[in-house]
Amino acid sequence: MDIGDFLTDFKLQLPDLKGRSPHAISVHIGWLNWGNVGDVAFDELVEHAKAQKIGEFERPGDFYNFVAYRDRSRSYIDNEGVRRTEFPNSVVYYVRRAPPLSDLVLVHLLEPTQFGEVYVDRVVALLKRLNVVSYQVIGAMGSHVPHTRPIRVTGRSSTPETTERLKKIGVRETMGGQYQGPTSIFNTISSKLQSEGITTVSLIAHLPTYFSLQEADFNGVFSILNVLSKLEGIEIPLERFESVGRQQYDTVSKEVRLSQSLTALSQELENIYDQEEEKGKEEETTRLPPSIQKAIDEAFDKN
Repeated sequence: MDIGDFLTDFKLQLPDLKGRSPHAISVHIGWLNWGNVGDVAFDELVEHAKAQKIGEFERPGDFYNFVAYRDRSRSYIDNEGVRRTEFPNSVVYYVRRAPPLSDLVLVHLLEPTQFGEVYVDRVVALLKRLNVVSYQVIGAMGSHVPHTRPIRVTGRSSTPETTERLKKIGVRETMGGQYQGPTSIFNTISSKLQSEGITTVSLIAHLPTYFSLQEADFNGVFSILNVLSKLEGIEIPLERFESVGRQQYDTVSKEVRLSQSLTALSQELENIYDQEEEKGKEEETTRLPPSIQKAIDEAFDKN
């Protein structure tokens, strides 16, 4: 017997999949969710598409430490006046669309705190059961970029055809094989899907790290949904995200101008950003030039 035999699986209400080859769109919460971009973008997709919930883990405590995810647990009173408790879980939705558009499988995944390998196997088996032919991860990460320049979205695909489509809609290709650093068990999902012949795609918005917002970063939300709408033909209204995002960064600009160290940092990051745009490629490194590191240390009073 294997430990996996005793752990929970997705409890599903399978839709009619005859003749269907859905595209999956996934967010990895706990990883690549800087500025809550993944959460907000996913919720917007579910609401806009009127997605139908079809599954979740039957016993989520097998994979999640509820103390670590306490902020995702809540008690509430339902429409019949009965008190309910909702625990953190990974949830799956389905969107049926008229041809030639592909149906969508929307997957909201929380990073497991235990039994990660079994968790990955469950997710891969779920996607295969749903006849998914494409798996797209959307999200955001903190990067050394200025808030005064357009949000850069980078991505890569396991197939040349999709890679070319990404380039045409303004997604900068990343050279993932060169990256060395912190990672997540989530990354093994894509590699396993590729071995099953399923196309994988990543779409990541790069957001400034030298300030934090009280709410979600709507510039990041707009940037990701804008790319995804072009890639998947999702006619989702984005004007409100663009407008709120612009207001957020206008407020940041006012705060930055009050600090000499932040002003210097922003200007340094602008120079690097502009140079990278001229080169036309993304430099994947976590090491900053000494001048940038000094500006960050001064901005946050680090010794």
